[in-house]
Amino acid sequence: MKKVYIIISTYNEEGNVGILTRSLEENLNTIKNCSYELVFVNDGSKDQTLVKLLDLQKIYQNITIINQSKNFGHELAMTAGMNYAAEQNFEDEYAVLFMDADMQHPPEVAVELIRLWLAGESLILTKRTDNLDKGFRYKMMGNLYYWILNGISDVKIPRNMPDFRLLDKKYVLWMSSLNEHDRMFRGMLSLIGLTNAKIVDFEAPKRFAGKSNYNFFNLYKLAIDSVIQFSVKPLRIASFIGFLGCVFSFIFLTVSVYINFTNNEPRNGFLTLLCITVFFSSLTILFLGVIGEYIGRIHIQVKNRPLYFNDVIKKK
Repeated sequence: MKKVYIIISTYNEEGNVGILTRSLEENLNTIKNCSYELVFVNDGSKDQTLVKLLDLQKIYQNITIINQSKNFGHELAMTAGMNYAAEQNFEDEYAVLFMDADMQHPPEVAVELIRLWLAGESLILTKRTDNLDKGFRYKMMGNLYYWILNGISDVKIPRNMPDFRLLDKKYVLWMSSLNEHDRMFRGMLSLIGLTNAKIVDFEAPKRFAGKSNYNFFNLYKLAIDSVIQFSVKPLRIASFIGFLGCVFSFIFLTVSVYINFTNNEPRNGFLTLLCITVFFSSLTILFLGVIGEYIGRIHIQVKNRPLYFNDVIKKK
């Protein structure tokens, strides 16, 4: 019998895990000839999420809890769940379905993804047509983010396609083979290839409880990781701007020498020199920071440390 592992990343979702589990159980019971396992990854929650999950595990049969030793982040939480699934089944036919715990990934759509997989699809993505929890400013910023990201990245990442997706065993094994420390699932999947993907549209409702755990700094880190993980274009841009700076400096020097020889009025040019010095010094510091981002990631990656530490809690 085929099996689906539903990986649910949770961080401070004590108000959502109960209703999500009940809704998933009601919808998943309509599927025949396919077993399932709800794999909750508790990513170092500081509230009562783990307690709620342990209580749910006493009620429902198919719940496994992966308790991370601390908050490693959403991407590594999904990785922990995916690797758990890959370790359970070596010969059997299975799929992994990723979804969030805040009820913005509707369980009814999750069932639709599973039915498509049972019908023969191997890679099923979702596309968010609207997000009722976000306003106009958020949507505009999101469009700008993807426009900039795809402009400077070698791997094109589709917009409005969240981590709500189903991967067949083949894609799970491919993804598991990528042992990158700084991870972005959307980019990693685009790196593998999306030519065979089936896309399902859905409308994201408002969160059932709590508030989003993504703040400005989380989004900033995600944006930096998105570019640096999949492209060296920032380094090329730095080199190109450095070259333009050299050309500009040479032209400015030539013009200054010409003016000094043809104009009898004294000119000290102190303000101009100060502005140019500050401008190019700032560029130097900026691009040293870009280079530092790459070197820092190399430094972390070559240590080859484990991506996460956790305990797997199964129903007794």
